[in-house]
Amino acid sequence: MRKRKWLRSTLLFLSLLAAAGCAFILVDPWNRFWAEGRETAPPEPFPGIADPPLFPEGGPLSYKTLNVLILGLDHGLGRPEEGNRRSDVMMIAHLDLDRQRVCLLSIPRDSYVEIPGHKKSKINEAYALGGAELARRTVESVTGMRMDRHVALDFDEFRWLVDLFGGIPITLEEPISDPKLGNIAAGGQVLDGDHALIMARSRDYPRGDLERVRRQQRLVIQALYEGKKMAGYPGAAWFLYAAVDSLDTDFTREELIRLAREFASFPVVNVQGGVAPGRTGAAGGASVYFLDAAGMRELVDSVERYCTVPEKYR
Repeated sequence: MRKRKWLRSTLLFLSLLAAAGCAFILVDPWNRFWAEGRETAPPEPFPGIADPPLFPEGGPLSYKTLNVLILGLDHGLGRPEEGNRRSDVMMIAHLDLDRQRVCLLSIPRDSYVEIPGHKKSKINEAYALGGAELARRTVESVTGMRMDRHVALDFDEFRWLVDLFGGIPITLEEPISDPKLGNIAAGGQVLDGDHALIMARSRDYPRGDLERVRRQQRLVIQALYEGKKMAGYPGAAWFLYAAVDSLDTDFTREELIRLAREFASFPVVNVQGGVAPGRTGAAGGASVYFLDAAGMRELVDSVERYCTVPEKYR
């Protein structure tokens, strides 16, 4: 009886040992048995996107203040890209020398200005007439500020970028109800790309286009804060590499990585927004916005000297 019990125990032990050996060979944790012919390359984080440099060139992107012209292109509901190349968003991001403060200066799209080489028209026609280069020259003429770089993107690309970066947190004091675009509830929330686009494009505001401009600034400000949080993470370079292909910009990928790391190195970045002063009127039968030249000089001087937007222009 004892001998039979010992035999069963021995057979059980050998069976378990054989099963463990088979499992070890199948799992092959050290890649010794099945290495030949096996694909060992890890999957690409962003297929088709070149690997970002692990150690981009050191030092700041610029040893001076930096002005970036931001252009948002709206092709309209259902209109093809070729049908409308006007820049419905025109915003200057002024970065101070220490990269601790940012001022956003918005120029309303209906501003009636001289477009170099063309007749006087709404400023959003500049991009349609001569692309980013003419838009830069027009903004430089209107503000007296030099434009160091530009970033232009279509509103549909903006929606894709918002989703790529995980949404934009925002708090709305009042709901947005736009019969053409959709609705956004009041309160704190994280906007996905579709809802961020509603907020950026809607004109269903009591103060019309000027309030729309301020809403667009709020989105950009929140995006900057979210970008600063992400900039210190190792994966940020991958996101920047994926994002830059959807932009019309003269930033290189490496420059964007260096700029992001400059922002990440400071615990707090103060962002303020302002709108070019002026008044609504009419020209050539169209509703336009006449810029206040004296007010513009005061605003630009405050932005360039102190990176501060006076309260009356916010």
